[in-house]
Amino acid sequence: MHYFVDHKKKKIHQRQFAGDRCGFVETPVEKREFTNQADYIKQLEAKDLYEFCPHCQQVQIIS
Repeated sequence: MHYFVDHKKKKIHQRQFAGDRCGFVETPVEKREFTNQADYIKQLEAKDLYEFCPHCQQVQIIS
């Protein structure tokens, strides 16, 4: 799995589903990170209190 990490808002996004509803547009580029390392993601979630974004768990459909 490929992830997009927003270090400003402490959110973990699934890269293939991330979109406008996720709200990372205001995050500076230097606070963004791309990774595919699941262990690193687990560490961010458990120790650093990052949360998975509720908006990019599936394809976003504009209605």
